[in-house]
Formats: sequence, C-alpha cells, structure tokens
Amino acid sequence: MEMIQWENQMKENLSLYLKELIDFVKVPNNVFNIEQIVENSQVLLKLMEKRGVKVEEIPTKTGRPLIYGEYISDPFNKTILIYGHYDGVPVEEKGWKSGPYEPVFRNSTNVDSAGYLFNENEDYLNGEWRVYGRSIADSKNAIVAILSGLDILKEKGIKPSVNLKFLFDGEEEVESPSLGECLRKHPEKWRADLIISASGEVHQSGLPTVELGVRGMLQLDLTTFTGVTDLHSGHFGSFAPNAVLDLSYLLSSMKDRFGRVSVEGFYDEVMELSESELVVLERIPSIEGDLCRNFGILEPEMKGMSLQRLINLPTLNIRGMSGGFIGEEARNIIPSSATAELDIRLVKGMDPDTTFEKVKQHVRGLGWSILEHEPSRDELLRCNKVVRMTKKAAFPATRTELDSPEAKYVVNVLQQIFADSMVVMPTEGGSLPLYLFERLGVPVVCLPTSNYDCNQHTNNENLRIDHFTRAIKIFTTLFMTHLKD
Repeated sequence: MEMIQWENQMKENLSLYLKELIDFVKVPNNVFNIEQIVENSQVLLKLMEKRGVKVEEIPTKTGRPLIYGEYISDPFNKTILIYGHYDGVPVEEKGWKSGPYEPVFRNSTNVDSAGYLFNENEDYLNGEWRVYGRSIADSKNAIVAILSGLDILKEKGIKPSVNLKFLFDGEEEVESPSLGECLRKHPEKWRADLIISASGEVHQSGLPTVELGVRGMLQLDLTTFTGVTDLHSGHFGSFAPNAVLDLSYLLSSMKDRFGRVSVEGFYDEVMELSESELVVLERIPSIEGDLCRNFGILEPEMKGMSLQRLINLPTLNIRGMSGGFIGEEARNIIPSSATAELDIRLVKGMDPDTTFEKVKQHVRGLGWSILEHEPSRDELLRCNKVVRMTKKAAFPATRTELDSPEAKYVVNVLQQIFADSMVVMPTEGGSLPLYLFERLGVPVVCLPTSNYDCNQHTNNENLRIDHFTRAIKIFTTLFMTHLKD
C-alpha cells in the first residue's frame, strides 16, 4: 500500500481513533483498585474483539487480569508479540487543571489555557493540540494506536505481513508481580520471533525513537540508629550522636564529588557498548543545554558526557530521606533514627543481587554493623554503628544488540517513514521487567509513543496528537513489513 493512501485514511478516521482513546481514558485505572482494573480489562477485551483479535483473559492471583490476543495472518509468517499495559498510577487531584478521567484538549503547551471537550469536526493536526488525562500517555495511547493500525489494514483489505500476538498487563505499575509466573505457566503462548514493548516516551528531541534496551532496578532502604529514643538537643547536644548526620556521612561516601559511584566494583560488570552502538549514540541530537535551561540546572552532575552516554551507565540515586521533624512539627531533638531510600539503575551485565552485596560490603567497610531488623538496646550497646538495610525491587537490565536481525528490522520500519529523522537508543533511561521476556530467548525492542514532556505519573498527564498519529503510522508500517531471518 502506498504510504499516502493509508496516511490519508488515518487522517479521515482520526476522530474515530481519538474518540476510542478518550473513552478508554475515561475508565479509571488505579492499579491499587482491583475493580477499576477489571473494568478496564473488559473494555480492552471488547476493543480487541472488535478488530477480530482472538482474545483471552488470563486470571492472576492479584485479581488484575492479563489480556492475551492473537491475530494470525499466515502460519508461515514470522510472529511479533506486542507487550503493553493498561493500568495506571493513583491520581492526586491537586495540580490537575481538569479531571484526570475527563479528557480535555488544549491547542497550546500552556496547561492554564482553555480546555475543550472532544469535537469530531476539529482539526487536531493543526496547531499544538494535546489531550490531557490519566494514562493517556502511559500507556493507553499505544494500545489504541496498535488497534488503529489493524483498522487501517482491514479497511484496505490487506493482511498483516507478520503474525501478531498481544499481551497487555494490568499491573505494570507495581512491577508486574504476576507476569513471570504467567510466562512460565503458558510457554506455548509466547512463541515469537520478536517482542515489542509498546510504551514509554520518545527521545527529548521529539524524534521518533527505537530503544533496544531498558535499565534494570535495585531499590533499597537504609536506616541508621543511634539510640532507643530521640533526645533533647539542649540537654544532650554533643553527647548523643545524630542519626541524620550519620546517615548523611554514609550516603556521601557512596558517590564522589564528580557523580561517580564510589562503591568498590560497582562498574565491573557493566557490558560495554559495541562500536556500532557507540556510532548511533553520536548521532543522537544534543539536548543537554536545553535540558539544563528548562530544569534550572547550572551543570550536570557528571560532566563531559552526553545524557545518552550516561543512560548507558548505572546510577545510584537517593530518592528521599526522612529523620527528625521540620516545619510546623519541628522540635529541638536529636534524631535517633533516619531513613533513606535509594534506587540504583542497572545496565546490561549487572546482577541485582551482586550489586546489593557490593553496597553492603561498602557499608561494612566503613565500620557499620548491618541488620535486617530494628536493633534492640543490647545490639545498640554492642555495635559501634548500626544500619538496617532492606532490599526491595530488584531485576536486571535487558539489551538487544543493534546488529541483530530483529533490531535492524525495527530500525528499517521507522526508516521507511522518517528516513534519518529518528533516534536509535541502545538503552532507555527507565526500568521495565523486560528481562522476563529475554529469558524466553526472544529479542526485545521498545517502541515508545508518548511525548517526552507528557507528565507521566504526575498531574496534567498529556499526549501530543501528532505523536499519536505518528504511532499509528509506525505500527501500521510494522504490520505491513515482513520480518525475515
């Protein structure tokens, strides 16, 4: 099919696709509300059945179903499995300029500008149109774009050049606790030649993006203890040790002043990028200056490397601290305990358990006694320094080699539409449990669809309409392109 033919068709039917998207967004999908997730699953089943997809609801122990579907065009064709999710994070009403489940359109990047309800006669491709609502960007837009691509081929009487399987997750926002067991219990369903992860944000340049990997995750909590109770700072100042100060010393020991992690062996397992991957990194537009201006950052923490190069390195981030009291609750006390939560982004080659042990060894090397529980008075008297360490989420990174046939196929699909006006990223900055698919022995490639400034997970989440139509083009072309050995 000529590009212009289906592109015109997409423009003609855009109001239908948008209507379907906003109706989907109107269904609340808080991942912690099982009834909402079940209601969303039923809506999704109907959307897939409407396209002739053979669908199945896979129950989970948590009550949040996985939705599986097949669209087999020819048994001799290669098969692509598309993974996405339909759940969303909870809503905090404060800060939203319109109802999070009442989508509105704005023809401006200014969130304070007037919001309009959907109008099927409006030209949403003219101007700066965005639609606002929870999960519009993360990631219901990708699901509707995929199904719209099937609509385009069906209306033209064209069968996809690949067999398609779909797996839509109802608990991705809580680390997909049921996904691993599901993949193990139903191995026959997941036989495929390529897995596409359809979610996420494109590169900050706004260009269409292919991501060949995602970072892994290690989350841990550190709590320092200096006594069994808080003490008055006047009566016991300079006598009682301060847990917040101890924690600060411990945390500052983990990174040097140039942003490099000081934990011994932290970088030893990092799998280096290939020459071809380094080449595509060099081609990614430089946006560091704009980001610094937009975010009010004087200079990056690690200077001398592009953001994209840094994304291919592991990080150690302190995502929050607590100890003592401030503000209206402030009091003159010496805190006896303090807690910090850390997230460590892992890259290909790093094992979460090994990395956790390296962090523990670093802490022990500074003279700390590590416990897995709150210390007793006797333990505090017996040990010089006491810290509780708790490991939380932990999973490895994934990365498909750029020179693999599967990666080349996806890159070629986007090149058919955009030529060289696109970005190829060896690794994206975020973390997804795609290692579960990699264990199946199937290459995984990510196709993000949302604008980088979509406000994912926060108020005024939004989707640029031109990114939505672009996603439809990408998936339609993907379905029309043969995957070869």
